[in-house]
Amino acid sequence: MDLQTKLASEPFSDTEKAVVEFFIQHFDSVVDMTTLEVAKRTFTSNASVVRVCQKLGYKGFNDFKLKYLTEQKKDSQQVGKPDANFPIQSGDDVRTMAANIATLKEAAIAETKSLLDYGQLAKVIDLLEKAETINVYCTHSTIAHAKEFQYHCMRINKRVIVASGPGEQDYYASRSSEENLAILLSYTGETRETIGDARLCRYGGTKTISITSFGQNSLSEVCDYNFFIPPWEKYYSKIGQFASSAGFSYILDLFYSGIFEKDYLANYEYMLEHTARLGMVQINRKMADF
Repeated sequence: MDLQTKLASEPFSDTEKAVVEFFIQHFDSVVDMTTLEVAKRTFTSNASVVRVCQKLGYKGFNDFKLKYLTEQKKDSQQVGKPDANFPIQSGDDVRTMAANIATLKEAAIAETKSLLDYGQLAKVIDLLEKAETINVYCTHSTIAHAKEFQYHCMRINKRVIVASGPGEQDYYASRSSEENLAILLSYTGETRETIGDARLCRYGGTKTISITSFGQNSLSEVCDYNFFIPPWEKYYSKIGQFASSAGFSYILDLFYSGIFEKDYLANYEYMLEHTARLGMVQINRKMADF
């Protein structure tokens, strides 16, 4: 787990959150600052700064900075992780852009993998395989990942319903039962409609699975199982969702792969049979055009 992910993972008071936010926003300059300078910049106290560092498992601010230096050295040895919010800059040539986006996505997947609970993953795959219907609740920013998961599952005759609009989400959530399984996608974990749908699903006896950014949030608190992606992106000031997109896709790909593996030969044969049928339909359509 990288240091920025760890910063987002611990419970802090409102005063301590100011220090944490400063650490995250000024990651590059913190190493050259003193405890007093951080306290002044955050309108807190030396004790608050030290307390944050201790909650993160360090002896104090100097020990925290030492960890930061270690992390920076590790990053530089790995060519460095681009800024998740601005992985490209004005004037970048195509080679630089290609390298930065690839490096960022690789880093995001590696970090998502490090946050996995394999015991929980195996249990959730069992539930997914046995569920009569899987409902995916998402917003416009995550619908592409949900649709891709739905398409994969469709090819092995697994029923997946994607609900993306508030009315549509509420409709399915209010009718959800023990025969359903719900996957809820929200980067912030604070999407009001998604949290409400999670509660509705649980009320109907449906097991709920969240995919959200790492740390404390409302969605993970109300779901039965939680899978996390790196909290590297700012909500507004970013040029794209490159890191979170990689995280969402990776976890949903794991879910699909797990379902497929449960009955590998039968799923493969079904996929081949229906791919062949689709091919015949396309051939017949082309012939009809002549």
